[in-house]
Amino acid sequence: MLDFSLKVFLTVAKLGSFTRAAKFLDLSQPAVTHQIKSLESLLGTRLFNREQNRITLTESGQILLRYGEEISLLYQKATQEILEINRRVAGDLHIGVASLLAKYLLPRILANFKKAYPEVNLSMSVGNSTEILESLENGMIELAILSEPLPTKSLIAFPFYRDRLSVVVHPKHPWCKRKEITVADLSQEDFISREIGSGTREVCLKSLSAVCKGQKLKTVMVLGSTEAIKMAIIGGMGFSILSRLAIRSEVELGLLKEVRLKDVEMVRDFFVVYKSEKHLSVPALKLKDYLKSKREL
Repeated sequence: MLDFSLKVFLTVAKLGSFTRAAKFLDLSQPAVTHQIKSLESLLGTRLFNREQNRITLTESGQILLRYGEEISLLYQKATQEILEINRRVAGDLHIGVASLLAKYLLPRILANFKKAYPEVNLSMSVGNSTEILESLENGMIELAILSEPLPTKSLIAFPFYRDRLSVVVHPKHPWCKRKEITVADLSQEDFISREIGSGTREVCLKSLSAVCKGQKLKTVMVLGSTEAIKMAIIGGMGFSILSRLAIRSEVELGLLKEVRLKDVEMVRDFFVVYKSEKHLSVPALKLKDYLKSKREL
């Protein structure tokens, strides 16, 4: 196994944070700090400059990062070649998934993949589209599942899931008595929004901007998760626009109500995204093909 201290160092260096590295590696922050201090003691030099809440690589740290990445890549290639000659699919696989699919769609699909390839150690980072893309670009994950709009950078992508968004209110909201509402109605009510960087927020604003004719939503609250927004709506704090996938259970239980929005269809596609096949390990290639076979469009 690749030296654990080096693995921790590379993770901290790429993420630029002891806290984020601890979360990614599923370790406590003191454990991460201990590994870095041990490596610094072994090498007789500081690897990071620590300034308040910000860390940067020292000159020694930059050298270790350069060679450490080469060591990690060579180790990965050697492992893959050994597995291939023994016809095994095994090893670590890190992916990043937008929070919506991570909670409501992917668990069943990934569980079946794990049954097919039990020697694959699969870990999934969950966040909004901006966070997941950052992890893909810095090499912390091999595959990402992101919603449109996709970045224009040189990434390979294929469509995986089509999601539809709906206006969502409390079941006793006056809109529930109407067959449909208009875009003009939206600006008269309190709107609960996802945070900047959320794919749901981007699709919602893009869809409405084409038909709002200068009218703006009256945003009264910005929350960092769909679950928090659903609870706010159930508490009567306003309306939101959410994925039908995310509200399915609450609608069936009568806790939330979908309202038809006249002349507006809010749809977004999720894509499996990666840099190139040469950057993918054998487990990642298998998962890519598996996800392609499970597309729901």
